[in-house]
Amino acid sequence: MSVYVVQVKTGREVLAATMLEQHLELQVYLPQVRQRRRGRAALAPLFPGYLFVTSEPAHFVSSAVDAQPGVVRVVTVDATPCVVADAVVTALQARVAAVNAAGGLPTHSFKPGDAVRLRAGPLAGLEAVFVGPTTPSERVEILLEFLGRTQRVRMEVSMLEEAIPAQRDLHPPRRTRGHGRQIKARETNPYRNGEAKAAAQSSGLPGR
Repeated sequence: MSVYVVQVKTGREVLAATMLEQHLELQVYLPQVRQRRRGRAALAPLFPGYLFVTSEPAHFVSSAVDAQPGVVRVVTVDATPCVVADAVVTALQARVAAVNAAGGLPTHSFKPGDAVRLRAGPLAGLEAVFVGPTTPSERVEILLEFLGRTQRVRMEVSMLEEAIPAQRDLHPPRRTRGHGRQIKARETNPYRNGEAKAAAQSSGLPGR
């Protein structure tokens, strides 16, 4: 038995898998993980647009697979159907099962200790330290320093963004004119214009 990769139309993965199983009696694996979207958790393809099909090489007909509803094509390498090692699929199945057992994919990529910034609300712009959890959750905890105290705060993860450190100026002001000649600070003459001279005379200071 060999495992082949089949590209299908995004959003039609379940349909394509069903057609391959019913019409061609192929064994199909569609990796799906629990994801939270708009407050609801539901299963969704881990690799949108792709399926894994198991078949005897002698019975696998690419043209028949390509003709099924929802299927785009059998993925090939140099015109030869791409085959995935059984160990890879087994490891993938174990990983998907573990992710779903833990509640599904995280809704964010923050890790404990990451610097984050509040992007909305009355405290927008303040920076904090991400605490957790890293499991799927719409509400997370951060350490926020406010009014001289570090406080643990729970909030919607959608209100956070990665805090990007300020970049240093990579182009400091020039101090030479070229060929090693130093740029001297220009001395300003307080009496170069008539207004300054008039001001000096009115204050009793000698003018120039």
